[in-house]
Parts: sequence; C-alpha cells; structure tokens
Amino acid sequence: MPYLLVDRRRSRSLKRTATALRDGGARAVELGFPFSDPIADGPVLEAAHDRALRAGTSWADLLSACRTVSPILPTAVMTYGNPLWHRGLSTALRELAHAGATGLIVPDLPLEESPAFRAASRAAGLSLVLLAAPGVTRARLERIAQSSQGFLYLVSRYGTTGSQGGAASVDLRPLVSAAHRAAPELPVLLGFGVRDRASAAAAMATGADGIIVGSALEERIARGDSPEALTDWVRSLSVTSRRR
Repeated sequence: MPYLLVDRRRSRSLKRTATALRDGGARAVELGFPFSDPIADGPVLEAAHDRALRAGTSWADLLSACRTVSPILPTAVMTYGNPLWHRGLSTALRELAHAGATGLIVPDLPLEESPAFRAASRAAGLSLVLLAAPGVTRARLERIAQSSQGFLYLVSRYGTTGSQGGAASVDLRPLVSAAHRAAPELPVLLGFGVRDRASAAAAMATGADGIIVGSALEERIARGDSPEALTDWVRSLSVTSRRR
C-alpha cells in the first residue's frame, strides 16, 4: 500500500500518480493529511508535511484528493486525532466517507481511546485501522488485532519512518503469527523502512499480508519521477506473502 501525503500543489498530478501506483500492482492507497507534529515520521515525511502545510493544504484538499483517488484504488485516510476533533469527529468521518474513503488510520489513537472512534467510523461506513508497535505484548496485540478493522498496521521497527535513523528491526514473525491467530481474517500489513525489493521481501518473509511504503515514494515524487518510473518501482516491490 503506497502512502501519499496530500499536498495541494500536486493536485493536478494526483490522478496520474494514483493510476501509476495501481498499474504497478498497488492494491490500495493511503492518503495522509499533513500535520504540524507527525509523531512517527522521519526527515523525509516531516519535510513533506511542512511543505504541504506551508502551501496551505486544507481539509478541503484532503476531500478532493479522496474523490480523485478512490475511483482508482481503495483509499484509507491517515490523520491525527486533533484535526478530527477540531472539525467534529462525526462530521469529519462522514465527509471522508462521502468523498470515497473506506478506511481511517489515526496514529496517535491508543487502543483504550478507540471505542468512540470505532463507533463513529462504523456509523460513517469507514473501517478503523489500528496500529501495533514492535514492543507490544502478546496479550495487547491480540486485543488490538481483534479491535482493528480493514487490516492491522504493524510497525516493523523501533524508530521513525524512512530508511535512515531508525533502530534495528526486530523479529516480527511471532507478532504476525499471533495477530493472525487472534483475527484470522484480518490482513496484517507492515510499515516503516520498506523502500526496495530486498526490504519488501524481508517484510513479507514474516508472514505479513502486505507492506506500506511512504518515505521512499515521497522521495521519488519530490524529485519528479515520471508515472512510468513510479509504476516500475512499485512493480519491483511485489513479493509473495509467506503467510502460514
């Protein structure tokens, strides 16, 4: 699943980008709403958030992006809790669903505070995707997996997004296996640090059902890679799951 940060300066090229990602084999896309204090993003995505905010990217731009991308690929929106509460949780989620989004990811939402979001998401017709960190206990992971909808976002390492600056990866095979046992029908997707075929293969070797790629894609878009180059790059990441 590619992660695209919404930036109003790219609105005219967004359809071409989404089509290129689909043609490369992406099954869905994650649209990020820029935020002033992204808690887990590394330098590449931090800079992208800053550029998008300086350009005046707004909630209306996010809804427009959903309307553009969702006919091309199933679309999940990643945004922090503050923008949702500021707009009004129920209102915001209804707007996202009406614009074509089918999933919601809130990275600063802990399990204990998720019931209100799950209820509002369900009412709007959205699937609330929860995240689990690599240091999560087995019991807590099972609770998160059983509460997540759409898929489980499993962070692949300690540290931040991107290829640089993160701590060493951990053996995620036991966590992926535990999540599958807790919620057999729920796909497990790994994110953080996936940028090429080798890292994609390592992620999929854990038994995960898919990968999420953000910083490496942002780097390519920021430097002006063509749609054809994006298609080829996404295709190069295609690795078969070893789910047992």
